[in-house]
Amino acid sequence: MVRVKARTLEGALPCPSCGVWSYWVHSQYRRHLADASVGGHPVVVDLSVRRLFCDVTDCARRTLVGQGGA
Repeated sequence: MVRVKARTLEGALPCPSCGVWSYWVHSQYRRHLADASVGGHPVVVDLSVRRLFCDVTDCARRTLVGQGGA
């Protein structure tokens, strides 16, 4: 088996709804994604994802999820 460990980028992220940058981490969670085989070996991606708060009171989105990885 091929196992890939990845995580979303650290630091602030812009809210996709209002565009204001958020620094406040709400929580973190892990996802385990299965992918196609590589050289006949199954691939599993262990992804650690951050969820952040949006502090803008007028924004309909209360939390946002970090995208991308390092």
